Amino acid sequence: MTVGAWFRTDFDEPSVPASLPMELTTGMHPSVTIVDQMVRGRGIIGRITGDFGAVAVKVAGTGGPVRVTVSIGLDEVSTRWWADRVRPSRTTPELPRLVVLRAQGTIRGGAVLARRQGWRGAASAEAVLAFDLAEGELDADGLLLVELGETPPPSWATGRLSTRPVVGLRFNSIAVRESSSPAPVSLAEGSTGCDFAVLQPGADATHHLVTSPVPAAPPLPLTPRNKLTRRRPARAAFKAARAARRVAYRAMPVRPGPLSGVMAADVLTGTPIDVVVTGDEIRLPGPVDSPVLIGAARPQPTSAWRLR
Repeated sequence: MTVGAWFRTDFDEPSVPASLPMELTTGMHPSVTIVDQMVRGRGIIGRITGDFGAVAVKVAGTGGPVRVTVSIGLDEVSTRWWADRVRPSRTTPELPRLVVLRAQGTIRGGAVLARRQGWRGAASAEAVLAFDLAEGELDADGLLLVELGETPPPSWATGRLSTRPVVGLRFNSIAVRESSSPAPVSLAEGSTGCDFAVLQPGADATHHLVTSPVPAAPPLPLTPRNKLTRRRPARAAFKAARAARRVAYRAMPVRPGPLSGVMAADVLTGTPIDVVVTGDEIRLPGPVDSPVLIGAARPQPTSAWRLR
């Protein structure tokens, strides 16, 4: 009898390893064996309830190298869950979320997510990270363990990035396929929606910065906190006030202004990294070994960045 059988009950359903190629889009699949600080979903794998979240998936790997693609998301429910736990001021706008992704216990990359305001509501944000697992990291009897966690921001970004950034985020999907040749960690191209960006491990030293104007960040959705604010008249007033602020934010003229400077720091240690800016070109001292946060020297709340 295996050790795991000692903890099994008549109510447990046997796990079914997912064969390759695998695309997991629901938390109800029998290959999902463990979730930690996460609520399983049907249309998504799950939503994180704490300061980190992890999911373990039983995969019938071959022992060879594989390419893993993980999609994480930030939506209205994410922000409301965060606000219910952190209890910020009603006048506080949403702040970008800086998170790191681990797989098999190793940091694989990082991402920054930010929602921006539309006329009727704020848009969702999604980050898709793809990375390689080397030969032997996922064998025939192995678990694929994917974790999403936080990291302290560098001093120059304090107050500009969300605290407890993982709370409420979604694991949208996880895909695994066999890989014949290694490839660098990649983050799906597109604007970050804010004046921050993350360079992935293995990235080149030189990149081009593309900036575009975006509306200001939306006001936070807050759940009523006491008997008075739970009453229908008060709730209706809060809802109307938030809708008015949303329209006002969207109607504000978008003027990002000239780029005042660029800062860079190691995401894991916060160590500053020298960066040289020439026009739209950003140059680091050398290739990137771990995730690097790139940000404006002074806040530009109506500017969105993209690195290429």
